[in-house]
Amino acid sequence: MPTIQRNDTTLYYEVHGAGYPVVFVHGGGGNTMAFYQQVPHFRDRYQVITVDLRGFKQSVCAPGVVSHPIDYPDDLRAILDAENISSAALVCQSLGAWAGLPLAVRNPERVSCLFINGSPTPAYSEKNWQTLRRATGIFNDTAAKRDAGIGWNRRTVRERPEVMFLYSQIKQLNPGFDSTSMMDDCVKLHPEDMAGYKVPTMIAGGSHDDFLNPESHLHVATLIPGAASHTFPDTGHSTYFEDADAFNQVLDAFLSRHVTRGVAAS
Repeated sequence: MPTIQRNDTTLYYEVHGAGYPVVFVHGGGGNTMAFYQQVPHFRDRYQVITVDLRGFKQSVCAPGVVSHPIDYPDDLRAILDAENISSAALVCQSLGAWAGLPLAVRNPERVSCLFINGSPTPAYSEKNWQTLRRATGIFNDTAAKRDAGIGWNRRTVRERPEVMFLYSQIKQLNPGFDSTSMMDDCVKLHPEDMAGYKVPTMIAGGSHDDFLNPESHLHVATLIPGAASHTFPDTGHSTYFEDADAFNQVLDAFLSRHVTRGVAAS
């Protein structure tokens, strides 16, 4: 699988299938492996690209280099450049929005549409930052809180322990990450930054997401001009993992509305 070098970091990504490019960017508990239920679903119709954000799994930073969200958008653009992709659809989970949304804001010509799930995003409001402070506190406290069910539909926790176990195993492939960097001033997107924003965007979230809160995505959608919202009724923070069928169906419809089937970017 391909890697590229950027700013003392090896960026790892995978390419599956052919067609219009759709890039999946994981959250703080994920990596390329987390999208194992999306890649087979979409690769027959799209060129599916999954990435390891810098500092996660196989995207290794040089000694002394710290993974920081400020670098994610340029890392993502560098991967698009390496694959000669002029424009792609982006699918971002949680932390992945720190890569996708700034790229869409600053380089809208590179992003045909943006689907974000389970994420406060770097779009700033004090209400949004309150949610983010709570979530980063949980993330940095102990992994056990997530393993015990925070952020998940409790029914999933009770009835599908294998899902919880697999999620925890994938997460353990990552080194540690200081999620408080998601709130640094340098990553904030203020309303004036998004003036004139026109990239088709959907902000989705699960009604059982107590890692953030069940209404967080609805507020985030008000911070991004023109953004639509969608609520998954039976899942928590990680719908793509917890109920892939529901996630894939909604994402399929979104992509059908906003990208050209079967046409590869040049």
